[in-house]
Amino acid sequence: MPLSSTTDQPHDWLCSTRLLDLDDPKLRIQAMRITQLATTPTRKAVALHDFVKSLPFGCVAGFDHVPAAAVLKAGRGDCHTKGTLFVAMLRSVGVPARLRFVTLSSGFLKGIIDVPQSTITHAVAEVYLDARWIQTDTYVTDSLLEAQAAELLSQTGCLVGYGIHVRGMHFWDGRHAAHAQYNVSDPASLPLHDWGVAHDPEHFYSSKDHAELELGWLTRAKWMLAAALVNRRVEQVRTQPGAAGQPA
Repeated sequence: MPLSSTTDQPHDWLCSTRLLDLDDPKLRIQAMRITQLATTPTRKAVALHDFVKSLPFGCVAGFDHVPAAAVLKAGRGDCHTKGTLFVAMLRSVGVPARLRFVTLSSGFLKGIIDVPQSTITHAVAEVYLDARWIQTDTYVTDSLLEAQAAELLSQTGCLVGYGIHVRGMHFWDGRHAAHAQYNVSDPASLPLHDWGVAHDPEHFYSSKDHAELELGWLTRAKWMLAAALVNRRVEQVRTQPGAAGQPA
């Protein structure tokens, strides 16, 4: 079926794509295992959110080409790849889901990656529950990284860095929007542009409507080189002493 990103009809956001490989047996079994005790779509969504959140945050080169099953196998991801996995698992248990892409100031990544540009494209999941679309990106950073990041930011007095906003949410209840990378109390952190919704990163970046955001070979090469350095820095932040015992 054509991949339309212009409709809010929930049944249009349940299909498979190349990245949303819903027929992968390991992905389907894992999603079923996680949600087997959940009795409502909301509880299923929260259970899957918490599973994806438990996977360590990590930079993935070629993030717009990584299928959900590959993210599950890797056991880590960033906003694009974890978002792909979250949406795929939701759809596999019958919960409509999609990704919304926005432009954020790159300041929230300070400390783990030196982004040459002042802005970056961020993916936020939207889940259809109780007859409405509800946003969350709180699955992107794992709880240990959040705890360490909050401690480091408290020492410097900064509001953003290491992948989070100090006033950001860390959990999602399936009923309200929850964002970890920005907060309404800090206008400078809010999305600068809303690019709309898509099934997955590949669907988004390959659209002619987003031609200026399409990743060229030079950008891909830079991300491939940067991924290992970013992950090394993230691991240093995650394992440093001082904040590991604090709640996220």
